Amino acid sequence: MLDQASFDQEVIVSPVALLKATPWLALAVSLSARELESRPLRVQGAEPDAFEATIRGPQFHPPHTAFHNFEEFSSPRIRQLRKEYGLDNVVAAEPDEFRRMLKLRHWVHTRWPIDNEQKFSGDVFEILEKAKAGYGFYCTHSMRVQHAVMTAMGFVARDLGVDSDHLVFGRSNHHGMNEVWSNKYAKWVLFDAKYDIHYERDGVPLSVLEVHQAVRSDLGKAIVKVQGPERREVPMKGLEYPTSSVLSYWWVSYTPGLRTFTGKSEGSGIVVFDSDDFRRTRWFRDGPDDLREHWAYGANAFIRVQDRDEINWTVGVPDVELRRVARSELDVVLTSVTPNLETYRVRMGDGSWQNIPGNQWRWRLGMGENTLAVRTRNQFGVEGPVVTARVKQRAR
Repeated sequence: MLDQASFDQEVIVSPVALLKATPWLALAVSLSARELESRPLRVQGAEPDAFEATIRGPQFHPPHTAFHNFEEFSSPRIRQLRKEYGLDNVVAAEPDEFRRMLKLRHWVHTRWPIDNEQKFSGDVFEILEKAKAGYGFYCTHSMRVQHAVMTAMGFVARDLGVDSDHLVFGRSNHHGMNEVWSNKYAKWVLFDAKYDIHYERDGVPLSVLEVHQAVRSDLGKAIVKVQGPERREVPMKGLEYPTSSVLSYWWVSYTPGLRTFTGKSEGSGIVVFDSDDFRRTRWFRDGPDDLREHWAYGANAFIRVQDRDEINWTVGVPDVELRRVARSELDVVLTSVTPNLETYRVRMGDGSWQNIPGNQWRWRLGMGENTLAVRTRNQFGVEGPVVTARVKQRAR
């Protein structure tokens, strides 16, 4: 872990050498390690040695109270945005979900030129209408419109504010963007529509928290910046353009309410990861005349979360609970946090997917190993990550 003095020495004394030393890698990857690992799965109501049961896939983590107020897919604003701006045409004939998301981000990026002096603060429709007249906008506008566009296409997005270290730049470089939940990677992914970029490590798209922790650890030396739907690697000129580099992620905060398009989010404050790094350093922002402590200190507005799994809560990932009801019959009870859930879906072995009513299903076991895959589907037809349970009944 770099202390503050080490960071100052690395960046201020020799920043160019540091940035040139960053290894730009772009490695293909399929499933993450956590998806490949099998975990024991308990069968309630059965003797400990009655079954061999495991589960594989992303683990379920709820948001508890830190994040709330999900977007409402039934909102007429969603239908209006999707139809008026032809969003379905943007992703037409694209089967890969992640590329669909990248094409939507690219669409937002190309609506207007960057204008960091723009003072307009209208809603999504007003921003897009002014863009037609040639107006430019900055990161807050890109964040607001991207959130709305992703929501209109059935994805779950949240808003973030990040900042660089004032000790390095002599000022703050506050920047806004979104994270969007990727079912393909079963994780939150940083999506910056202002620059049409995200960050990757070993070919895997990163969350904001992953970038933040990498920067605090070693200035994110193994991270690459990629741009556009093609995920083209581009230079990371952090000292010249800090808001489009990992150096902008020294500080990170999340908007707790997710309903920023279809309605007003209730509550106040901003969510921060309450790590040792956060507690041992101080966040300064630009004031009218000089640097000042972030306003949230005095307002007691930081919502401090120490559990990274709560920040990285899982969208549409089912939690599978097995209960024995007869010798060869199990009740499968499902739980998830799926905004606008339409149905749970199950698939036995190599069979076809089927929707189930409610969140409970009776599983009749056959001889040998039995396999059950489970996933969610929301009201826009977006399907969540797959988790797979395997159960073998031991002979008695």
